[in-house]
Amino acid sequence: MRAAVKSATIKATYSDAHAMFKTAEHAEVAFYRAFESADLDAMMAVWADSPDIVCIHPTGPILVGVDAIRESWRAIFAGGGGINLAVAVVQSQEDDTMAVHLVEEHLTVTEDKNQQAHVVATNMFRMEGGSWRLVLHHGSPAARLVAAGAAPTLH
Repeated sequence: MRAAVKSATIKATYSDAHAMFKTAEHAEVAFYRAFESADLDAMMAVWADSPDIVCIHPTGPILVGVDAIRESWRAIFAGGGGINLAVAVVQSQEDDTMAVHLVEEHLTVTEDKNQQAHVVATNMFRMEGGSWRLVLHHGSPAARLVAAGAAPTLH
């Protein structure tokens, strides 16, 4: 079952590095709000302040640590152009200290609705100091849809 991540359910602003996210879903909504609004401070407020955090953007290298991840988002946001995001949670698993969300991201460039991307992503959150924090974001271009009866190309 797919459940849309609804940013309207969270009314607080998460631009404070000491923001508290009571649930992994709250942290995820804040992540995608920061992404859509190109707000670097809000983006980094969601991430754990740890040398072992990891981010892999679609077709990008493995980025490890706060500095590398901050710089990657700074470069993405500097590109301008704005995007609209629609995110659907495909599956989630959670316990008291870790949460893993598999999501589909549909991105559309604000100024050119013909520029779109479909990304599948894994977001992993860890409970730290009473707040859920992002420790892994791994996005990959989604596979193209294949017509019924056609065999997909695997490699």
